[in-house]
Order: sequence, then structure tokens, then C-alpha cells
Amino acid sequence: MRKGQNHNTLKQLQVNLKNFTMKKILLVIILFFAAFAGLHAQTYKTRDGNIYFNPNKNQNNKEYSALSKEATAVLKVETSEVALLVPMKSFHFNNALLEEHFNENYLHTNKYPNGTYKGKLIGFDKAMLTKDGEYKISSEGRMELHGVTKDFKSPVLLTVKGGVATFKCDFPVKAADYNIEIPELVKPKLMESTPLNATISFKMN
Repeated sequence: MRKGQNHNTLKQLQVNLKNFTMKKILLVIILFFAAFAGLHAQTYKTRDGNIYFNPNKNQNNKEYSALSKEATAVLKVETSEVALLVPMKSFHFNNALLEEHFNENYLHTNKYPNGTYKGKLIGFDKAMLTKDGEYKISSEGRMELHGVTKDFKSPVLLTVKGGVATFKCDFPVKAADYNIEIPELVKPKLMESTPLNATISFKMN
């Protein structure tokens, strides 16, 4: 009886070992293909993109300028798709009262908390990310601000250095196009179109 029990125990151990080995092999295969897929569908993300604007006619005057360092951006290398989201309340001014007016009276950030952009990089190739250098490309897509969505197209400068890809984009935004009302008292100080500067860096390592 004991001999039979030992035989059954040994047989069960062999079955368990076989199952364990098969599961281990399956896991290795899954991880391999996951890694392989990752190499061919690279996606880079950042949560500290910079967006700066200065609407003053005198660009040396920073009275109405503001900066956000909290833009979230995603780059899908294979498809050249890009997406960006910036919390409007993350823009900070030198003047606290101006910041309050920006949020409550101009951009109504409680109702429209984010500015977004979705589009594609034109002239971009993934090989650009493998070699340090500067590349002139562009981007086309749709930008949403203050509840209004508009077509967007702008030149982009891509700089690759030391494992970091930095995209810089300068573009104008006209307040009237996005139903942003500027007080008549302030208008003489400001340009009709506000220049925005976006700097988005992705660490590739």
C-alpha cells in the first residue's frame, strides 16, 4: 500500500513539475512578445511640459505673461501622433490679482479646466530619435481652448541630445477665436494675437 502511495505521489510531483515548467515557458513567451511589441509601438510621456505666453505689445514687459510647467504630453512614435493637455489653473502670473482674473473672468477655468491638443507630427521619422541633432518638422491637428475647438498647424523644432527629445513650438492664439473676452481698458496694452511658446521634452532612456 505504501509503495502504491509513493508511486502516486511521485507521479503527482511529475505532473506538477510539468505544469510549472509549461507555465514558466508560457510566461517567458508572453514577456518576450510584450517587449517586442513595446519596441515597435514606442510611446513616450511627460508631465512637466512648459507652456509660456506673453500678450504684451512690449515683449520686455512681463505684466500679463504666465507660465505653466505642468503640461502632460504623449508621443506615439510609430504613428507620429501627439497629444497635450495643460491644466489652465497651472498658469502662474507675477501678479496674483491678474491670475485670479485670468481664471475667473477670462478663461473661466472652473468650467473649462483644460486646454488640449491632438494631432500628428509632419515630417517626423522615428530614426530622428536615434541621433543627436536638430530637425525642422511641423504639427497639424485640433486645439481646444475655452470650450472652442480649432484647426491647428505650426512649425516645430525637434532637438535630440543626450537621450532627450525636445519639441519646441511657437504659435499665435487670437483670444476672439476662442470666445475669450478682453476688457477694453486692457486691450491697448495687448497684442491682437498672443504668442505661445511650448517646450515639451521626452526622456527616451
